[in-house]
Amino acid sequence: MVTKPKIYISLPITGQESRAREKADKLKIALSKQGYEVVSPFDIYAGKDPDYEDHICFDLRAMLECDIVYFCQGWEHSCGCGIEHDTVMRMKAYNKKDFKVMYEPI
Repeated sequence: MVTKPKIYISLPITGQESRAREKADKLKIALSKQGYEVVSPFDIYAGKDPDYEDHICFDLRAMLECDIVYFCQGWEHSCGCGIEHDTVMRMKAYNKKDFKVMYEPI
């Protein structure tokens, strides 16, 4: 059985939830058509009445289970995306996981 590479979408969400959800949904469709199993932050259950930190923790756990992390435009201006990016880069630097990192083209 051939498994699809699992890709996590990292995108700025805070303050633009509806636009971010729409973008994540469109990316999920496009990336699925390219043969990926896609994980969106909007698919992750962070518990009942989660706060920001709950979302970050659950998102990081889901991201760490993926093979690829796809950073959307504006990631560098987002606290959550920055945490995700730092985590990916540190995991790669210390040979804990060989993530493939992709950035949304401008």
